[in-house]
Parts: sequence; C-alpha cells; structure tokens
Amino acid sequence: MNSLQQSKKRVAWVAIVCFTPLFLFFVGWFFYLSVFQTYKGENMLAFAEEERWKAVSTLKAERGEIFDRFGQPIAINIPSYRVVAVLKLGGERVEGKTLMPEEFPEAARELASVIPMTEADILKRLEQNVDRGQIEFGVPGRDLTVEQKEELEAFEIPGITFVEEPKRYYPNKVFASSVIGYAQKIDQNGRIELVGELGIEKSLNDILSESYGLTRFEKDLAGRPLIASDEQLRIEPEDGADVQLTIDHRIQQLLDTKMDELYKEYAPKNATAIIMDPKTGEIVALSDRPSFDPNTREITSYSNFSVSSRFEPGSTMKIFTLAAAINEGVFDPNELYKSGSYTYGRTTFNDYNITGWGTIPMVEGVWHSSNVAFSIMANERLGLGRYEDYFNAFKFDQRTGVDLPGEVNSQYDFDSPLNVLITAWGQSTAVTPMQILQATSAIATDGTMKQPHVIKKVVNRETGETIRTTNPKVVGQPITAEAAQKTREALDGVVNSDLGTGQLYALENYRVIGKTGTAQIAENGKYLSGQYIHSFVGMAPEEDPELVMYIAVDRPNSDSSTTGPRIMAPLFKDVMDVALRYRSVEPEKQEKAVEASAKTTASYIDLSRKEAVDTSRAAAFAPVLLGSGGSVTAQSPVEGQSYVTGERLLLKTDDTFAMPNLSGWSLRDVKRLATLYQLNLEIDGTGFVTSQSIGKDKPVKTGATLKVKLQSPSN
Repeated sequence: MNSLQQSKKRVAWVAIVCFTPLFLFFVGWFFYLSVFQTYKGENMLAFAEEERWKAVSTLKAERGEIFDRFGQPIAINIPSYRVVAVLKLGGERVEGKTLMPEEFPEAARELASVIPMTEADILKRLEQNVDRGQIEFGVPGRDLTVEQKEELEAFEIPGITFVEEPKRYYPNKVFASSVIGYAQKIDQNGRIELVGELGIEKSLNDILSESYGLTRFEKDLAGRPLIASDEQLRIEPEDGADVQLTIDHRIQQLLDTKMDELYKEYAPKNATAIIMDPKTGEIVALSDRPSFDPNTREITSYSNFSVSSRFEPGSTMKIFTLAAAINEGVFDPNELYKSGSYTYGRTTFNDYNITGWGTIPMVEGVWHSSNVAFSIMANERLGLGRYEDYFNAFKFDQRTGVDLPGEVNSQYDFDSPLNVLITAWGQSTAVTPMQILQATSAIATDGTMKQPHVIKKVVNRETGETIRTTNPKVVGQPITAEAAQKTREALDGVVNSDLGTGQLYALENYRVIGKTGTAQIAENGKYLSGQYIHSFVGMAPEEDPELVMYIAVDRPNSDSSTTGPRIMAPLFKDVMDVALRYRSVEPEKQEKAVEASAKTTASYIDLSRKEAVDTSRAAAFAPVLLGSGGSVTAQSPVEGQSYVTGERLLLKTDDTFAMPNLSGWSLRDVKRLATLYQLNLEIDGTGFVTSQSIGKDKPVKTGATLKVKLQSPSN
C-alpha cells in the first residue's frame, strides 16, 4: 500500500509540475489578450471580426450602353466566356468531375473543333500541366460566344467549365469609330471590368462605368452562413449610365459606306466628313479615315482627324472674310476689280490661274475663289485689324469645346500683317475641321454660332430618368442675320453658276451653297510640292439651311487632273441628298427643272436703256429697268451667270427707282433686287410674292426696307 501511495504521489507531483505552468501560461495569455487585445501588433478583436465576415460574394453590374439619337444600339454589352479545364479537385482527380489524363486526346479533339487552337497545341498544354489544379487556354480560350459555349457543353467533356466575363460589342462594326472609340477588358484585382480606351468610351468612362456591389455574410467555423441584417451586409451594385448621341444611324451608315469608297479609290493619308445641324450644333454624322472596327481593334490611327488635326484650310476660309466684309458694309458685289495678281509690300499674290479673269465684279471673284478679290476685301475694305477682330469673333482663336476627346486649337501668328492677309484667303493659319464647321453655323443661320456636340443626353440605365441633357449652346454672334443671308446669296454662284469652282456639288433636288478649298501642306517650314488638302463646306437648302457638311481629304492618291470636287462631290451629293430627305426637307424640283435649260448672261453695263432692253429681250430675258438714268450701271444676273429663258434681268440705271409690281416674283428675284439696291429685306413665308410693303411705282432709295409675303402655289 505504501508503495502504491508513493506512486500516486509521484504522478500527482509530475502532473502539478508539468501542467501547472501550462495552465498558468494559458490563464495569463487569455488575461493579456483580454486586457491588451493585441498580438504581434494586430488588434485581435478586429481580426476576429474580419474573419467572421470574411465570406464575400460579388454582385455584378453592367457598363452603360451607347445609342444613336433614335435609340439604335451602337455599343452594347454581351456575355462572353472563358473556358477552364479542371484537372484536380482539392488536389485529387475525381472521376466524372475532373479531366483525366486518359481523356486528354478526346478532349483536345473536341475543344479544337470550337476554339482557334490546334488539337496538338491543346493536348500539349494539357499534358504539360497535368499536375496542376486547373488550366486555361490563353487568348483562344477567351471571349467565347454563347453559341460556342453551348457547342462545347454538348460534348459533355468532364472537368470543362466556363467563367462568364463582360464583353463590349459594336453591332455596326466600322461606324463612327473615331467618335465612339472602344472599351476593352482590364483585370482589376482579379475582377474583369470594361474600361474605355478611345473616343466617347474613354471621355465618358466615369459615366458609363458600373459599380460592382457585394454581400458579406457571417459564417461559422464550418463556413456556413449565419443570419445577419441585409442593411449591414449588402452593398448594392450600380449599372453605368446609358449615353444617347446626336448621331443619326441612317445617315452615319451611308456616310461610312461612301467614305470607304473614297478611301479605297484615292487612299488619302487622312479624310474626314462631318454633318451638323447648324441650328442646334448637333452632329448627325462624322466619319474619319483611316478607321477601324472596334470589335477587332486593328487600329492604324488613334487620333480623330476632325478635332485632333489642324491644317491650313484653303479657300473655305474665304467664307468668313466675305461675311465680315458684308457685315461691315464694305462688300459691293458689283464693284469691279482687276483679277490676276495683288501686291502687298514686297509680296505679290496670284489667283490660282495666274492671269486671272480680267476686270470682273467682286461677286464673280467670290465664285472664282480669287485670292486677289479677298486680298482687296481684307486689306483695303475691312482693314487687317478689323479682319483680325472677325477672326476672333468666329472663334478661330480657341477650341470649339466639342464633347470629343483630343481636340487641339488653331495655330496662327498675327504678329506679321502679311500672315493676317494670307489667312484671309486660307493659308498661313492652321485650323481644325470642327472650327470651320462651328464658324459656318453662323452663316447658315441668323448669324449665331452653335457649339458642335455629339452627346444628346445621359440616362439612368435602371430608371430611364434623364440625368443630363445637352442643349444648343450659342458661342457667339459674329455677324447679323442680314449679313448671314447676304453671305449665302453671294456664295450662291460658287455652286450654281457656270463660273463657280463648286459646280460639281450641285444637287438635283436642293439648292446647295458652299465653298471649295485647296491648301498647300507645310512641313518643316516649307510647302510640299504637289501635295494638297482638298476641302468643301456646303449647306442646303439655300433659303434656310437644315444641314451643313464639311469634307476634307488629305493628300489623295490622284493625278494632277483630278480636282478636289471630282474626288469629294460624289460623296457630298449622295449623302447630303439622302440626309435632307431623312430630315423631311421638301425637294425643290420645280426650280432646278427650270435651270436645266440655263444660258450664260452677257454684260449690259454702259448700254443705253433702249439698247439694253432690246438686246436682253433678244437673248430671251424679261428685262426690268430700274431708275431713270440714261444707261445701265449694274445688272442682276451679272455677266457670266447662268439664266433660263424668260428669266427677269434687273437693269439698274440710277440709285433711286420706282418699285415694280412684285406679285408673282420668286424669292430669288426679290433677293436680287435687294442686293442690287442694298435693301433691308424682310421675308414672310415661302414660294412666290403675294404682297409687298412698298407699293407699285413708289420711289425707293438705296438702303430702304422692303417687306414681302410669299406663298407656295397650291398645286
């Protein structure tokens, strides 16, 4: 017994000696944690809380989509899939759930029938990674469509699974690509997201981007979720906003098609075509070349030529010199000048045909695109200081602020008066196509310039509520409404007379006015020999332009006999005619049908009254003598302008005249009368004159106000 008791005592002492320190250690450790709550500098309560909430589930959201003005999709989201081969589960191969090595050859054959990899490459990848848990198949195994996924699923290959990922899809392919840009997949800490990389996709990325949500749930030691409050544990996902553009998909598709044809035939270095509503500033179509399909992104140029390139515009710039002169009252269309050459200081400028066209009226200089006429206009009539003021008033000194990324400003040097003068007819200063288009909106309307824009509105994707709307923005009024109208009238002969440089741009159903341009290209301080940028800005219909279109083609591959109009006019005519019809603009067939038998006007200036009447009647005119002077001092139509049998010929003989009966006169004839005597014309209606504010035979002086009402014939 004593021996047994001694043994028990020894065991007890051993237990006390061994376990008491261990017990005291744990008691002390728990006491330490309860007091200090830290271990190795980390707060253990926070750590426990984090571990308790560590189970997280991501709630998906979608990127906002892009639509045209009518709601047609331009950039949308579609599902895509990444194929994954599971080779082990928990480090083990599981029959029927993982891809077994003996199944590799058959799996490779079936996978190769769907994804763009050879059977041998797939088999090699599987065999080289046989001991891994799972593998992917690189780029060929990504971006699978729903159809491809379903095709692979039909094989029932063990261990083959799919991961869904977002994908941006552009259903129209090459469609306003320089405007839209593209978005591509970016790995954001293991989560695939779409991020805009170019165009609207990039500039509005914050608006289009989605916000993923998440749920965090409390779990037990076995990983099972515990009940908790949704308010504490759930962050709701938020889709990106949708963007509606001003682009008209019908006009845009046609423009892209015609630009493809032009680009294929002439292979220019760059080209752009823009169509804008001058009354609102809305861009209804914009197409650049080279372009790209945002689905495949084979991109050779990352710039938007319409806003990211500046160049000397050539004679399209003359529009604004003309408008400035008219606005200042220093443009007389019938003023005669000697064309051919003009000397400023030690520098002599020539017209493009070197010798000019002799002594001609200023308005013909406009039609001929005479550098001499515009040098006189800018230097001697306006004055270079006043011209510079108009250059700034037309906002050529600043960016337009169009809602497209990458816009650059103009480049000019007005420290030299010579540069100012040369700018007046289109060289020396570089501007962007968008600056030309914005300035032209003043000519096409009542003198007010509208800021171009492509974003119509931004809409909440879930509620349909409009978040933001782009309203028309007036950015200046460089000229009056009257000056804008007279500028359009003076430009008429560029397209609609036998003398104009833009005759090829005439439409059968609408009267077009505009201005051609051909500019040399400067590089390293020198002009390139035989290299040009051709351009044209046109608007229609003349009376009240609904659309303005600007085209520029940079260094087309063509021989010297192929002019800018021959390159660009087919595109302009096809697209503008259809675009106006889409805008429900009534055709002007009756006026154009009469013009088909047009003849060329002779000069009646300095002829006696009787001689002018007799000669013009013999030429099939209907002469209208104005004033009591002995001889003709001015006429409309002017010499060289086209006319048709029976058309009125207005013959000015004095600065005052007796008002004729205007009943039945066309608006065009009334405008000619107003131009001849600088009348302030107020028009009510369309069609032909039914009443006039100044009665028949009443005396009229230059500068008087004439109001006319017009009505279209009922048939």
